[in-house]
Amino acid sequence: MVDTTLAVSDLLKVAYPAQYYGRISEDHTLVLPVYDVWGLRDSMGRAITDLASIPAAGELVALTAAQVALLRAFPARGAFNISIDAASRTLVHPDRYYCDGGTPACFYDAWGYSDISALPDSSELHALTKEQWQARQDSASTGLQDYVWDHATGTLVEYTAPAVVIPLAKQAASEISGWIAMQASMASAMGETFTADMQAYVKAIRSIAGGTDTTSTKLPDRPATIMS
Repeated sequence: MVDTTLAVSDLLKVAYPAQYYGRISEDHTLVLPVYDVWGLRDSMGRAITDLASIPAAGELVALTAAQVALLRAFPARGAFNISIDAASRTLVHPDRYYCDGGTPACFYDAWGYSDISALPDSSELHALTKEQWQARQDSASTGLQDYVWDHATGTLVEYTAPAVVIPLAKQAASEISGWIAMQASMASAMGETFTADMQAYVKAIRSIAGGTDTTSTKLPDRPATIMS
């Protein structure tokens, strides 16, 4: 005679094909804690003593071990709010941590938003590992590091914005309204005049600012002797 009896653990796996499940609230968010059905514990480590208290698998959302592991770190906003697609019974943002393709990239902890309407769809984002997310957070102590998603390699790389180049004519105009104006005011107050070198410097700066000089690549050095 063939023994057709199954162990309790086998019966559980038949009734609950995934190890982890969560209940779905009326507003289609994940109810915490979640169930480790095979281990008969919840995600807080408490034993499940009444199997009848667990809804049928068809009423729950199945979770992966990786998703349950991500529940161990609370969102920066202080509370989980994990949205569920009611039709498919899956998490709207299954990977929790994401960045977009911007330069630099914007980052999202998608499980911590009270309203996800402003969040891009997960298909428009790039999933990040917990380590990638944490590395970016840890950089805050020295100035938050910018990153960009490298589409060629499918990885997150550090990004440094290119230096802002101020047009030479604008530099010259600032020199006239700033340092030169200050020297002229001082010379007038002291009853002195600009030296020949200073006068030549002022003319050179005016030529750059006015667009007459279009060949210079930098401002000339300030003269050593200014007033006489």
